[in-house]
Amino acid sequence: MYSSYILERFQRPRFAGGLRGANGTGKAGSEEDGDVIKIYILVDETGLITSAKFKAYGGVCTIVACDIACDMLIGKTLEDALRINNIDILERMGEIPESKEYTSLLVEEAIKNSVEDFYKRKEREERKNQIN
Repeated sequence: MYSSYILERFQRPRFAGGLRGANGTGKAGSEEDGDVIKIYILVDETGLITSAKFKAYGGVCTIVACDIACDMLIGKTLEDALRINNIDILERMGEIPESKEYTSLLVEEAIKNSVEDFYKRKEREERKNQIN
């Protein structure tokens, strides 16, 4: 049913887990629908994503889509991260059942939410510094 590449990524995800010091977190999905994803990013002072991790509740394709997306995020600017879409993720995954392609949409949403969270945190920090 799944390629050896998908099974390998599922059994040994490289980017699973939380990310200490993450300055952007994005969530997508819901427990009611069966898949929940959180993408954590660490952005340096130049705006480059230096690390990315994920936590996910879901099946094989959910885990693999998250792992691939984190790999794609590292070294990207925030603007480039926002250009990563579900098609990019699906292309990296290779052939998967059509019924599982929605997982790439969830990951795309989580990426966008993590970047948005980064900007919100940065804005709050800047306002806080202006007050002090």
